[in-house]
Amino acid sequence: MLSSKPYRYLVHLAIWMALVMLYISPQLRANFSSSFGMQWILVRYIGYGFINFQLFYLLVFVVFPLKGKKAIVAVVATLLAFCLIKYGVGLIFADIVLQKAIALIGIKKTYLSFFAYSRIALQTSLLVTFVAYAYYIFINWRSSDKNSRELEKAVADVSRQYERMHLSSQLLLRKLKALEDVLKVEEKRDQEGVECILQLSELLRYMLYDKSVQREKASLQRELHFYDIYLKLHNRLFPQQVISLQINGSTAGFSIEPLLLQSATEQLLQQQSSPAPIMVELNIQSDSLSLKAKHKAFKTPLYPELA
Repeated sequence: MLSSKPYRYLVHLAIWMALVMLYISPQLRANFSSSFGMQWILVRYIGYGFINFQLFYLLVFVVFPLKGKKAIVAVVATLLAFCLIKYGVGLIFADIVLQKAIALIGIKKTYLSFFAYSRIALQTSLLVTFVAYAYYIFINWRSSDKNSRELEKAVADVSRQYERMHLSSQLLLRKLKALEDVLKVEEKRDQEGVECILQLSELLRYMLYDKSVQREKASLQRELHFYDIYLKLHNRLFPQQVISLQINGSTAGFSIEPLLLQSATEQLLQQQSSPAPIMVELNIQSDSLSLKAKHKAFKTPLYPELA
């Protein structure tokens, strides 16, 4: 448990002891000039505060994560063990911890028995246990809330990938239908047909199997490479609607949603009233990208990536 997060113990210890010091600060000021008073504070508050922290930390990160009867047995055993530890420390500082009352000169000192002191120590340990359990519930709630957010993000990613693949499938079906017309013509089958099949297979491999498509963003330069293949395929299949591309701005250091350029171009093509050659302008700015055809535009934000 400690090895998984080496600084967790130190952080919790620092916070715990800071709270103890805040609690005893008035007594520290009042007993600063008294050696017995300072010894009393050091043992009863700082020393036993440190022991109670060990109990707190052990319960939260070791005992409570156990399930069922094991957790109950472990809690009882831990409380009894710390009662013994506290009594053992009390034997070392008997006059401060175990003495019933400060004896006057000439009067015999009386000390608490093991069972009498154990009842007092058990009460304090139970209070620490309640605090530890409340904190354990809190960190579990925080963890479950984080897991819920991660699950929601995963669902959103899957939905986005599904929409992306849906658009890609529509794009491919449109190209396949046009490819059938090319393959029917014998003069075009050997040259145009073969080249279209190679380009279509390259786009299909990228859409279905490339890891960058599965992520939220892909390199703009990589996207432009496959976008160029898409344009060449389109121009071969639809020679009456040739698309020429003009890029304004630098493509280095940017990322974009995968397949966004292809789907945006398909939307632009669907908006054309009649098939005709068009010029597509890709304008790259510091925080946005716009794809324009004549007087119609499709805009989407871009996020720069540091090299």
